[in-house]
Order: sequence, then C-alpha cells, then structure tokens
Amino acid sequence: MRLRMLAGGTVLASLVTVAVPLPALAQAQTTTTHFSDTVSEPDTNPCTGAAGTITETFRGVTHVTALPDGTRHETTTITGTFTFAPEDPSQPTLTGKLTIRDGQNLNKQNSVATAISVFLARGTDGSRADAHLVFHITVNPDGTVTVTFEKPRLSCR
Repeated sequence: MRLRMLAGGTVLASLVTVAVPLPALAQAQTTTTHFSDTVSEPDTNPCTGAAGTITETFRGVTHVTALPDGTRHETTTITGTFTFAPEDPSQPTLTGKLTIRDGQNLNKQNSVATAISVFLARGTDGSRADAHLVFHITVNPDGTVTVTFEKPRLSCR
C-alpha cells in the first residue's frame, strides 16, 4: 500500500470525470455516474516494506454539472475496503477502509482541483497503518500552474 496508491484514487476520479459525456446544450447539464470495481495488484506494505498484493473493492459516484459557457463543476466520492496480503507469511496481513474525495471547478479564469484520500488499515499482528493525502492544483487558462501542493502523511504504529 504505497502512498502512490493514494494518488491513484485521484487519477481514477479524474478519469471518470473525463469519461462523462458533457452535452453542449443551451442550458446547464448535470450527469451522475455510479461505478464499482475490485482491483488487485502487486504492492508494498508502507510500514515494513514487505512485498505483497493489495486487493481493493470500491464503489463511487461522480456528479458533473456543465454550463453552456464552458464552466464545469465535478465532485467524486469513492469508498471501499482493501486487503494487503504479504508474500512472506510471517508478515502481517492488513485490512482496512478507504475514502477518496475529489472536486474540480473549471471556468474561463482558472481550473481548480482538490483531492483528499484516506486509508486506515489494521494488521493481523495488531499494527496500524493510516495514510492521508491532500492534493491541490490551480491552473490558469494559458496552462500556468499558480498553486500546487501535495501533503502526504503516513502513520505506522
């Protein structure tokens, strides 16, 4: 469960946003997309470095409102559970919950996106791994990034 995995949720939310059709009609258009999936991939326990496989089961919803002038507002919420199974059976298995929230506003002045990801895990040995990530970016119409930051936090106990 790498911290990079947290950013993956944000990428997923952004991809869902891009995939939502936005009709160019003379009034505001709102779309809501529900999705769910189970994904397994190789990963690493962020607290011990042990290699293994993470399996995430999640569901989410994306709301997009598009105005005729090109202004767009998007919110995505993803919730789910995960299990990290180590290759080495002497290492703890981690199970936990995840929540990812993403919001984007696009208009003629700028584009603003903020995402917050939270992963809370408990190990079979009583250990805890809690990961939080806040990401924000503001981009002007010419592509100039005026604000950007990423604040990851990992707590291993």
